[in-house]
Amino acid sequence: MKRFIKASIRAKLIMSFLGVVLITGIASMIIGANIINSNVVGQAYEDVQTDLENAQYIYNDKIIVKHRFLNYLSSIPAFKTAIMTRDRQLINEKLSDLKRELDIDILNVTDANGRIIVRSRNFGLYGDDVTNDTFVDYVLKNGKAVYGSDIMRQEDLGKEGADLAEQARIRIIPTPKAAKKSSLYETRGMVIKAASPVFQNGRLIGVIYCAKLLNNYFELVDRFKSLVFKGEKLDGYDLGTATIFLEDVRVSTNVRTRDGQRAVGTQVSQEVFDRVFRQGKQWIDKAFVVEKWYISAYAPIHSIENRVIGILYVGVLEEKYNKMLRNTTLYFLLAIMICAILAVVLSTYLINQVLSPVKIFIDASRDIIEGRYRKININTDDEMAYLSNIFNNMVEAIHQRDEQLKERTQKQIVESEKLASLGRLASGIAHEINNPLTGILTYSSLLLEDLGDTDYEEDLRIIVNETMRCRKIVKGILDFARETKLEKQHMSLNKIIEDTLSILEKHFNF
Repeated sequence: MKRFIKASIRAKLIMSFLGVVLITGIASMIIGANIINSNVVGQAYEDVQTDLENAQYIYNDKIIVKHRFLNYLSSIPAFKTAIMTRDRQLINEKLSDLKRELDIDILNVTDANGRIIVRSRNFGLYGDDVTNDTFVDYVLKNGKAVYGSDIMRQEDLGKEGADLAEQARIRIIPTPKAAKKSSLYETRGMVIKAASPVFQNGRLIGVIYCAKLLNNYFELVDRFKSLVFKGEKLDGYDLGTATIFLEDVRVSTNVRTRDGQRAVGTQVSQEVFDRVFRQGKQWIDKAFVVEKWYISAYAPIHSIENRVIGILYVGVLEEKYNKMLRNTTLYFLLAIMICAILAVVLSTYLINQVLSPVKIFIDASRDIIEGRYRKININTDDEMAYLSNIFNNMVEAIHQRDEQLKERTQKQIVESEKLASLGRLASGIAHEINNPLTGILTYSSLLLEDLGDTDYEEDLRIIVNETMRCRKIVKGILDFARETKLEKQHMSLNKIIEDTLSILEKHFNF
């Protein structure tokens, strides 16, 4: 019983300690996970939006630089004179120098009617009308410079060079969560473009325009990655990625597939495409990118006609934050385990500190039950010392009561022995009295028979009855001395009263 109680108390205390540790640890883990989701991941969405804004700035800056150089070239008097005189060789020299410096693919000059004077990449082809080009058409109609993004047809790229048309050709790769495409290849080119008017004496004499083909051109997206994400990697994948889409097809990206190849030709998910391309709104949320989930930001790319023609994307692997969440959870679990072990050790120590005095109390109580009055001594500064003092006082009080009880019992035994001796004396006296009473009863009975009809009959009858009464008294004394059991009998109260009064009557007469 003692061992069972002891085990129960120990188990309850240990479970209480562990319960507190586990509840606190689990609550901390849940709170920590919520903090990560609400703060860290929330901060990640803000960061990726900032990254998108930086990417847009770099993208637009690339165009603006080209725009400024074109404005500078269009203001050079010698260049204007060359256009006026149709000096194609001089124009081509100027264009070649600028083309190398700006890293552009297309740099052409038209006359005031939109016909090519010099095509720097294909010098032999000129005189064709390019007014179907939205940038050239805008400058001719408005007389103002313009820059932005555009889509060039395969045949227009082919005029500039077969290599450009081939660079623009991209095989479309079916992608999970993306819309199905009817064609197998994307042959159009996504370009950044600028065009400036050339004026002579206030009269428009021509247009100079340039373009950079972005299909399979990775310097821009890699620059995004290096400037924004510092080239960090996670499990072999780039932590941060950037992509330029022509409509829903990746034409320039550093997102990679499992085999390490750039995911050119893969598509954006249908959900993102509908929001960004069709609705013209930004997307900042978790998105499935080729093979993995990214915390992503997408922004539409507009043409100068304010028509959405592509998408600019930056994203960070969601696994980074999942890993952070897992690591945090692991750290919390590790902390909980360490705290649980410490709780077991601490609870065992504390339980022993509590149960050791309890065991002393139990042993001392057992000694008291067996009649051994033993005091205990617990030298602590807590309630156990106070309890031991109370226990010792209780033991002393019980011992005193037992001593008093023994004395009282001894006295009762002495009195009992006296009563027993008195009973034996009374028994002897009763035996002695019983013999004379027998004689009195015998002779009075004989006299009653002889004098039955005389005046003495009543007196003799009283003598006989009182003698019988004396015999009963003596018999009662003997029965008491022999410790016989009392017996109940039905008696007449009237007769008892009459007998008593008859005796008292005689006493009164005497």
